Amino acid sequence: MRQEDSPPRIVEHPSDLIVSKGEPATLNCKAEGRPTPTVEWYKDAERVETDKDDPRSHRMLLPSGSLFFLRIVHGRRSKPDEGAYVCVARNYLGEAVSRNASLEVALLRDDFRQNPTDVVVAAGEPAILECVPPRGHPEPTIYWKKDKVRIDDKDDRITIRGGKLMISNTRKSDAGMYICVGTNMVGERDSETAQVTVFGKIYLSCSPERNVVFNDVAERLLYCIFLLIMLLKVLTTFLYQYNDHRKYCR
Repeated sequence: MRQEDSPPRIVEHPSDLIVSKGEPATLNCKAEGRPTPTVEWYKDAERVETDKDDPRSHRMLLPSGSLFFLRIVHGRRSKPDEGAYVCVARNYLGEAVSRNASLEVALLRDDFRQNPTDVVVAAGEPAILECVPPRGHPEPTIYWKKDKVRIDDKDDRITIRGGKLMISNTRKSDAGMYICVGTNMVGERDSETAQVTVFGKIYLSCSPERNVVFNDVAERLLYCIFLLIMLLKVLTTFLYQYNDHRKYCR
């Protein structure tokens, strides 16, 4: 052994990666030693084939020792790039092994686990819309759109918490078409559309016309019941027409 010779030492370890399918990626590794160590990679304890072994490989061993993927290959049945990696540096004095690094493929499914539903509310009352985004990795975050424009939650009346959109003290201007959007590094997914309808407040008075005279409290109560029945008929007719309109629009 020459005095200046030294065994390999890993000076830069690879880090965990989450990468989208089809995108390039690099697992870093740098080793020192004398003579300069050779570097090989292992995935799940099996040696990784690179362009040094097959020029057609989509994995390239860089001069620094890092492993470069031209594109991440990932399918339903074949997941050749996903796994736990280590780099191993060797010279005649021995070898050094890096820390483990996982390479995971990002995912975002298409279907929402829960779509928001239509809301009908009186002005001044709170409205709540709720959704659960598609399964994904990393876990998708959520934002909301109203009439295709992203909602600004700086409005004091609006609170977005998890998959819930809460609007306090609703106004007529809050009426519209709402969409929940789930997003991660893969892209975005839109939920089904939910319609928010805001009615003006309905005030019911049991005060009779000036020319109506009640003989007792019972007659006044009957008059109030009559007004309630008429109101329910109006609301039933409206909701029936509203549902017909929704079916036609869909």
